Amino acid sequence: MAEGVQAFGEIWLGSRGGVSSGQLKLTPAGFVWRRKQGGKNVEVKKEEVEGLSWTKVPRGCQLSVRRKGATTLNFLGFRDKDLDALQHYARNALDHPEGISEEALSTSGHNWGAVQLRGASLAFMVGSKVAFELPLADVCTAQQMKDDVMLELHVDDTGGEVAEDMLQELAFYVPPGNEEFPARGEDVPASKALLDALLPHADTEAAAADEPVCVFSEVGILAPRGRFDIEMHLGYLQLGGQSQDFKVRYTSIQRIFILPKQNTPHTLVVISLDPPIRKGQTYYAHLLCQFPTEDDITVELDISEEALVSKNEKNGGKLSSEMSGPVHEVFAKLLRGLSGARITKPGHFRNAAGDGFSVRCSYKADDGQLYPLDRGFFYVHKPPLLIPDNDIESVEFARQGSGAVSSSVRTFDLVIRLKGGTEHMFRNIQRSEWGNLFEFINTKKIPIENLASAKRGPGGAHAGVDAEDDMDPGMRRAAAEADYDEDDEDEDFDASGGSESSEDEDEDGESDAEMIEEEDGKGAAKGKGKGAAKADGAEGAKPKKERKPKDPNAPKKNLTGFMYFSNANREKVKAENPGIAFGEIGKMLGERWKGMGADEKAPYEQMAAKDKVRYAEAMKAYKERGGAAAGGKDGDGSDAGGDDE
Repeated sequence: MAEGVQAFGEIWLGSRGGVSSGQLKLTPAGFVWRRKQGGKNVEVKKEEVEGLSWTKVPRGCQLSVRRKGATTLNFLGFRDKDLDALQHYARNALDHPEGISEEALSTSGHNWGAVQLRGASLAFMVGSKVAFELPLADVCTAQQMKDDVMLELHVDDTGGEVAEDMLQELAFYVPPGNEEFPARGEDVPASKALLDALLPHADTEAAAADEPVCVFSEVGILAPRGRFDIEMHLGYLQLGGQSQDFKVRYTSIQRIFILPKQNTPHTLVVISLDPPIRKGQTYYAHLLCQFPTEDDITVELDISEEALVSKNEKNGGKLSSEMSGPVHEVFAKLLRGLSGARITKPGHFRNAAGDGFSVRCSYKADDGQLYPLDRGFFYVHKPPLLIPDNDIESVEFARQGSGAVSSSVRTFDLVIRLKGGTEHMFRNIQRSEWGNLFEFINTKKIPIENLASAKRGPGGAHAGVDAEDDMDPGMRRAAAEADYDEDDEDEDFDASGGSESSEDEDEDGESDAEMIEEEDGKGAAKGKGKGAAKADGAEGAKPKKERKPKDPNAPKKNLTGFMYFSNANREKVKAENPGIAFGEIGKMLGERWKGMGADEKAPYEQMAAKDKVRYAEAMKAYKERGGAAAGGKDGDGSDAGGDDE
C-alpha cells in the first residue's frame, strides 16, 4: 500500500436506500470509499471536508463527514479503538486542528427539536443530540403550507437491501417565533425562510418535468426477463412492462457496460445498480438490455436548453440534444449523459478465434459467456456476475473431472477465489481458450495457484517453469501479489469513480481515460494467432514438445528485490510464528513487502539491480562460449536477460 495511506475494511456507507459494504482508504489527498462489488467509488477531497463527527450507533461507531455544499456521508462499522488513528489523520493529513468531534445520538423519540442545515443535509436535533439526518438530494418536492414545510422524497424500486417500508414524506411545523429561520415580515414567515434555505439542495428537477426526454420502445431485457418501454426522464429511468414497472433513480446506476455478444447480431448494454431492484423474491443488481448490433437510430431529446446545460455541467458535458449512431451506443451514451455513470467496453482480451471478447462456459446449472475485462470479469447471464480484480485472491486452471493434464480432455474449468472466501467456478471452457486466458490473467498479475501446470497448458502447449526456480508456490504467489499495486487503476474501474472531471469516449471515436476502446487490428490478429496454435495442439496435429535438459553451466538467474527481502526475513517470520505452514510464510512476506515504503524497499531493489547486471554479463559470456544455442534462449527455455517473474 502507498506510503501515508490507511485502509479500513468492512466499512458501510449509509443512505436512505440502505447500506453498502466496502473499503475506506484515508490518503493525504482525502477519503476514497470503494464498494465491495465494484461500481462508482465515493471520493472526498481534502479541501471538500467541512467537519467530522464521531457517533456510537448500533453497528458500532459511525464517522460522519460533512462536505462543503454537499450531503453528509456516514461511514459505519468502526470500532472504539479506531478513533485515535482517525483523530491523528484528521489533525495532520486533513489540517483540521479541532479533529473529530464526538456527537451523541438521540434515542428519546421526541418529535420537537431544532433543524440544522449541514451543507446539503438536514439534521433534526433534540437538545444537543442528533435524532436523524436527511440528505436533501433525496427530496423531490418541497412546499410551504402556512407554518408547515412539506417534503416529499424520491421513491423507486432500488431498495433491495432494506425492508419494504421506506420513508416517503415528512412535514416540519415552524413556529412564527423561530430564531434559527426568522420571519422576514408578513410576506415571508419562518416556514418560508426554512423552505428557501433547503430548496437549493433538493433534487426537484425530476418532479419539475414529468415528461420523458427520450423513449426506447419494446427493448428486450434478459434480466429481469421481458420486453419493456424504457423512458429516460431528467431524474430517473422508468421501465414499463406488461406485468410490472420499475423506477430507477440515476444515483443508483453505478456503471454501464457495452458487451458485444458472440456469434449473434446483438449487443448487451448492462446497467449495474446499487441497491438492486426486486421482482418477486429475486433481486437484480444488473439490467441486461439487448439491442440489434447493426440497427442505427437518430433521437432528438425533449429537453429545454436550461436543463441540457444543467445536466452537462453536472455530468461532464456528454449530452447532446440530438444523437445518432448504433442503437446500443446511443442508448448507453444518453444514459451516461443523464446519470453521469461511466461506460466500460471490452478491453484487450480476444477469444481463441479472434472474433469475440468472451469465452463460452457454464456457471452452476446454466450456460453463459465470461467477459475478461481489463479490471475484472463479467459473466452473462444467469445470474449476471461482476468480479472486480481487486476482490480476487487467486485463480486456478483446473481440469474437468480431475487434476491431471490430459490431451484427451476437451474442456477445462477456471476457478476464481475471492478475498472474502467466496469461490466461483466457470466450467466447460474449450481448451483452445486456455492460452489466451492464461496470458491475459498472468499479464494482469493476478496470482495463479497452479502456475507451473497452467504455463504448460493442456497437453504441454506452453513452456514449463524454470527447473532451477526454487521459489515454492506460496512464495511465487506472494511475489505476484507484492508486485501488484492495488492503487493502479485503468479505464474499467477507476478509483475516481464518479468524478465529474473524468473524460469519456469522444463522439469521433477517440478514447481517453474513461472509455475502454477495442483492440486494433494488430492486437486482434495476435490473439487469433495464439488461438490457432492452441487449436492445432488440441487436435493433436503437433507432437508434444519435449523440454530441453538444463545446462549445468548456465548462469544462475537474477533475483528480484522481493526475493532478497524474503531471504533476509524468512527465518524471522518463522520464529515469530511457530508452526506456520510453509506456504503461509510466502504469503505473509508478500503482505509485509506490499506495506513497505519506497525507502524501506530501496536496499533490496539496489541488490536486485546489481544482480540483474551480473546475470546479463554472465549470460553474454555464456553465449560467447557457445552456450544457449537455441536461438538466444538460456538453458531453461527462458528469455535471456529477463526477470524471474
